[in-house]
Amino acid sequence: MTWQQLEHHVAGLLRRDGCTDVIVRQRNRDRGIDITARTSDGRTVAVQCKKYTGHRVISSAAMQKFAGAARAVLHVDVPLFVATCNYSSEAQAIADLSGIITVNLEELEAWSADSRLKVLQQP
Repeated sequence: MTWQQLEHHVAGLLRRDGCTDVIVRQRNRDRGIDITARTSDGRTVAVQCKKYTGHRVISSAAMQKFAGAARAVLHVDVPLFVATCNYSSEAQAIADLSGIITVNLEELEAWSADSRLKVLQQP
């Protein structure tokens, strides 16, 4: 799966889970956010997707960039970072402090296999 296919796959999962207004943003204009959407109860969603292979991990710099984009640029309710790898301990700490929901490869596979993301359900 290419990074473009990953973005469209995640967009499809968002739609399946009841999100509307799902838009895969253009790469040169995305400002660090790959997908935007709205949950069924009206909350805004911003998604960053990273397709990494091997032993790579999401760095703290990547997480900081997304945290800034999700909170400062779009003021989203549900920031979601989806990756085909794991997160460095510092990246996960930044996500936890920033309220960013992280999805690693194992969780993405479960989500793809018909599991639902709780954060997308009505509170």
